[in-house]
Amino acid sequence: MSISSAALIKVIQENRLRVFHTSDILSLAGMGHSAATQALRRMAAQGITARIKRGVWINRLADKLNTYEAVQFLREPWPAYVSLYSVLSDSGIVEEIPQVIYGVSSAPAKRYKTVIGEFHIHHLPPRLMWGFETRSIGSGSYLSAEPEKAFLDTVYLALIPSSRIRMPQKRGEKWDLDFGKVKIYALKFAYPPLIPFLKQNNLFK
Repeated sequence: MSISSAALIKVIQENRLRVFHTSDILSLAGMGHSAATQALRRMAAQGITARIKRGVWINRLADKLNTYEAVQFLREPWPAYVSLYSVLSDSGIVEEIPQVIYGVSSAPAKRYKTVIGEFHIHHLPPRLMWGFETRSIGSGSYLSAEPEKAFLDTVYLALIPSSRIRMPQKRGEKWDLDFGKVKIYALKFAYPPLIPFLKQNNLFK
């Protein structure tokens, strides 16, 4: 079954698809896989959609699409959420503004260069995939670490030999963090090198 671009746009907009799978189009528009892929590619050439991964697309007409919305789709079927320097910067904990979008996942680490930005998604053991929440922006939403969890995710990865993640540098005189939550979460990490670092920086009392 073929469908016009106008009709497919209507399907996408009426179902409020922002980041979506080719399979969503198959079920919602009743199209075959080949026809759906061709239609989405045609719309991509028109600047309406864009492919960010095999089988995963963004609706470029979506209201205030946030690049963070793509993170959990990029490492499917493994869980993933926004963390590290993306959250630390947005929360005002560090001063620098990262040029890439940072996330963590229980999947192997991977980098993606897409039309909406570059993503660096780092690996965390499945036992550390917690401390995140759903955040809403306009009509969209994404999974994001709490600031304290993002801080500990960053320190944990920075303490691993040969890691590409560097230690965070505080903004101002002291860390703008909930120290009680940092302590509780640090103990839950159960990673021996973490506690000495926190004690040296007056974050664990």
